[in-house]
Amino acid sequence: MEIDGTKYYKIGELAHFLNLSPRTIRYYEEIGLLNSVKRIEGGKRVYTDMDLKRLKFIQRLKYLGLTLSEMHELEDIYQIHRTNKKVLPRLLELLENHSNKIDERINNLLKLKKEIQSYGEKIRHKLNHEEETQKGRKT
Repeated sequence: MEIDGTKYYKIGELAHFLNLSPRTIRYYEEIGLLNSVKRIEGGKRVYTDMDLKRLKFIQRLKYLGLTLSEMHELEDIYQIHRTNKKVLPRLLELLENHSNKIDERINNLLKLKKEIQSYGEKIRHKLNHEEETQKGRKT
């Protein structure tokens, strides 16, 4: 829909474009991650291309592992300073922290894999030993 030369999206359209539920979009608005939402007569929400970009950014941050509280922190920083110069260094710090946590998880999983393989070998050895013992009794 277009109003005064500006393109607006209904919540269902926006949800479809982004593969989100309308409830998720309303939730992001409720918690302050999406605060530029406009309403038309009757109180219906309408969204702009900026809202679309904002939601894509939120999806990207979520995919990269940021929590909603971390996203809210970034939004708060932006609202205070009104510039990305303060937001981007904090975002970089959060991403580096998440990357480090992933490295730690990978290392822990590799250790667990070795333990599983080692334990599997012990079980195979025990089974082979029991099998040989059984064969020895039959002869």
